[in-house]
Amino acid sequence: MDLMIKILVFIFLGFIIFSLAQGMYFLAKDDGSRDKTRVVKSLTRRIVLSLVLFGFLILGYFAGPIEDYNPWG
Repeated sequence: MDLMIKILVFIFLGFIIFSLAQGMYFLAKDDGSRDKTRVVKSLTRRIVLSLVLFGFLILGYFAGPIEDYNPWG
């Protein structure tokens, strides 16, 4: 169960980084003639993925599969 949660978090982080890179590409290379909202859509997708990941981490913490661990305590 612990490994599955880590894999899911890394998959979400991969999608977030891909969406960020996609938005950067659209911002740098688009001339604005095709779809003028591709940058906004890409960055909106990144924000939604980040919020879903944050909600998943909070839910996992309160439900129990994700535990806090401090090495000094």
